[in-house]
Amino acid sequence: MIESYLLEYLVAYNDNGTLSKAADELHISQPSMTRAMQKLEDILDVPLFNRGKNRLELNEYGKLAADYARRILASEESMLQGVRGFYKANNSFRIGSCAPGPSMRLQPIATSMFLDKTISSEQNDEDNLIRGLLNQDYDLVILSHVPDNKTIICKKMFTESLNVALTAMHPAASKSSVSFKEMDGQNFIMYAQVGVWEKIVRENMPHASFFKQEDLYALGTLAQNSDLPSFSTDITLAEIPSRKNGRINIPFKDKTATVTFYAAILKEKQGRYHSLLERL
Repeated sequence: MIESYLLEYLVAYNDNGTLSKAADELHISQPSMTRAMQKLEDILDVPLFNRGKNRLELNEYGKLAADYARRILASEESMLQGVRGFYKANNSFRIGSCAPGPSMRLQPIATSMFLDKTISSEQNDEDNLIRGLLNQDYDLVILSHVPDNKTIICKKMFTESLNVALTAMHPAASKSSVSFKEMDGQNFIMYAQVGVWEKIVRENMPHASFFKQEDLYALGTLAQNSDLPSFSTDITLAEIPSRKNGRINIPFKDKTATVTFYAAILKEKQGRYHSLLERL
């Protein structure tokens, strides 16, 4: 039985051309690399190198062994990914969403229905979500449109509406609603992971500037200590009540400020997730 690390070392030597370079890539000492190659030759009982004065190179047997080693390592990786992926698919429910609000609503429902599964959720752009659904990287994805694909079925979930979150001192704070045109040209604090909402606000307020924050807690802290407008939605306000602290949330009245979201699954899994779709 050949240990995997010996195959890895052989491939590294083949790719790098010298023992020293291969050892550096593998973060081991050159003597350890030399001993490993000698051990592999002993196991195979075949010389793998042409040895000359201050020169060592793979011979035809070594090159063939390196080719086999590469394929064996690739097969091992394929096995790991395949088995782990199959386990994950059968013991988890993977949600992908194009915006944070819808997944906030869906995740608790999925958790209550799939008690024996681990529920995971991540955000991605819609092209990647559809690709991931087709590749079965996701069990369900949330989109802002119905894709033109006969292998995917969609169900309307709900709508989400965008607000601008203002301090009481902002000139628009007393209004019952605002338009994108009225707010265009101003500076905004914006969470970096807002998904489809970022495209909407950028397209409708082309003269505005957006200071993006990667961390949601940092965003909240900044909003509490800044006069700059920020954003909220009817869903995020319901799910995270603290977003109301110190801010007046005023809805945008533009039609594009309301998005309809759809839950999409593969048609072949319709029976498996029928109950979940009925809950939406």
